[in-house]
Amino acid sequence: MVLALANGAVMTGFMMLLPLLPRYISQLSFNDFQIGILVASFFAGRVLFEFPVGIVSDYIGRRLVMWAALSLSAVATAAYALTTTPELMMFLRLLQGVAASAFVVGSQAYINDCTPMELRGLANGINSSAINIGVIVGPLLAGFLSQTYSIGTPFWIGGALAAICLLLSLRIPEVSYSHAPDRPSRPDRYFLKELLAPVISRRSFALSMIHFLQWMGITIFLTMAPIITAEKLGWGVGLVAVALAVSGAVSAISSPTLGQLSDRQGRIGVMMAGLIIMGLESLAVLFHPGTALTIAAFAVGGLGAPAYFNSFLSLIGDVTRPFERGAVTGFIGSFGEWGSIIGSAVAAPLLWHAISTEAPMAFDAVIFFASVLLVLASGALLRAPVKPL
Repeated sequence: MVLALANGAVMTGFMMLLPLLPRYISQLSFNDFQIGILVASFFAGRVLFEFPVGIVSDYIGRRLVMWAALSLSAVATAAYALTTTPELMMFLRLLQGVAASAFVVGSQAYINDCTPMELRGLANGINSSAINIGVIVGPLLAGFLSQTYSIGTPFWIGGALAAICLLLSLRIPEVSYSHAPDRPSRPDRYFLKELLAPVISRRSFALSMIHFLQWMGITIFLTMAPIITAEKLGWGVGLVAVALAVSGAVSAISSPTLGQLSDRQGRIGVMMAGLIIMGLESLAVLFHPGTALTIAAFAVGGLGAPAYFNSFLSLIGDVTRPFERGAVTGFIGSFGEWGSIIGSAVAAPLLWHAISTEAPMAFDAVIFFASVLLVLASGALLRAPVKPL
């Protein structure tokens, strides 16, 4: 529960900046290029550091990594309130990305370390629910505090939340790796082989490709759904926000139940169901059958992400050994982040301008259904037992 609260706090701090971007443009004269880099810096931090941080967590333990991440998140978030310089804010955003990557990898590996297989989906579901709540609370809290007090107030609160979670996390127990093999005390010819062996396996590659496609699909949807609904259905900013909030609320409420479902019915089946639901949501937005039905599609689509993520993250725990779990989790997470970057920055704009507004959403549905086929093709590999030491 402490880790779930902390994940929600980290996500709240990340989301606080987004509704304030128009004020940075109007009041502080940030240009489009600076705003783009400011947003992208967070994801750059995640792409660059998830894998290295995962390796470090295998060697020094999850708690130290999570404590360092929460400390960095508290400082970087609060520091926004002290500066209005674009370059410094970009650097702070990068640090937020580093902190988020460290905490996400550390906490996901920790949850899988200390949770038995039959409860792993439920534990990841509770954690995912807290993250979704952070996604909803962050923008609302930032809007209220910035209008009531000042533009810097949300960041003081966000930093304080991370600091409180740091204090709470000091009480979580360490998880020992009683079966970990002896590791070399210095780099030698065996070190690199030992380090990379779990992440260059066929199973790790299959999981990475599934996650890559899934993240590409999600970011294409988030990029194009507001544009298509505005163009084809005449939705304004408020209605788009309502549809996304409904989807997020459904995800937050259903996440623990869907995680528990993966414990009882199997990871792969629930994971494929989540991918199919997200693909159908993309088709619904593509064909936009009126405002009411499209909002209903957003609501149903809110079941897809937690069904996928809870099953997928629990599956990583099922098929990895504790002393390699951080490295594998970080590698797969970093690989997935590349999918999010390519989806939003390359695939969506290229298809939009080269073909039509609807083309990226059609491609998005294809991606989700292709992911289902990849899961089916990799089923035997993903179900294979973990090799003994």
